[in-house]
Amino acid sequence: MIQGIVFDLDDTLYKQQAPFASAINDLFPTFPESKMNALFIRFRYYSDLHYMKSITGEWSLAKMRYERIRLALADFDFVPSKSELETFQAAYDHALKAITLPSEISDSLTFLNQQDVPLGLITNGPVLRQKEKISALQLARWIAPEKMIISDAVGIQKPEPKIFSLMETRLNLAPESLLYIGDSFENDVIGAKAASWSVWWFNHQNRKIPEGQSAIFEKEIKNFEDLKSLLTNQKSMPH
Repeated sequence: MIQGIVFDLDDTLYKQQAPFASAINDLFPTFPESKMNALFIRFRYYSDLHYMKSITGEWSLAKMRYERIRLALADFDFVPSKSELETFQAAYDHALKAITLPSEISDSLTFLNQQDVPLGLITNGPVLRQKEKISALQLARWIAPEKMIISDAVGIQKPEPKIFSLMETRLNLAPESLLYIGDSFENDVIGAKAASWSVWWFNHQNRKIPEGQSAIFEKEIKNFEDLKSLLTNQKSMPH
């Protein structure tokens, strides 16, 4: 029976495409709005693909951030200047300062707190950057800071099962009693299942299951409204 729920951060607890689109529109106003969602998905793909290079030191963090937007735009035959690409990260960082929780998420977290459900957060990324997002979203209202794990702070990244095991210790709960909710199949679904957790794939970007993988998750959720409905309905929890 599920006793605790742990969330991913980026594009799970807030809509990451909004600040991304804001930065793109500011810097590259001629980029087609109709292709914005597809561009964002490619941006996330390259971000996940090359993130470990910035951890191992093969690439600097600045190079990884530069390459993920350059490669994503190149997939759409959009080739800005080097200086424009270098400016993107600052514009994106600025837009991220204005992120807010969707009402469906804040309502769900409030409900879970009222039900005394233990909550946690596991996110990949640099410590300062992720802490800034956590602060902007005011997540400490619902999740205790010691129950929030940032990969760079502990030296373990999703999908490594060890980062999920660390959360088990912090929540004092067994893996079979924990549910993880995240948008990345590679990092969230595969990682949590490898740690023997239950998983809901929050696939609101309508991504395809990666080639060679199968539907190993307990639920696939396509929008914030359905996520709220499931989180506030105890009958929907795996037993």
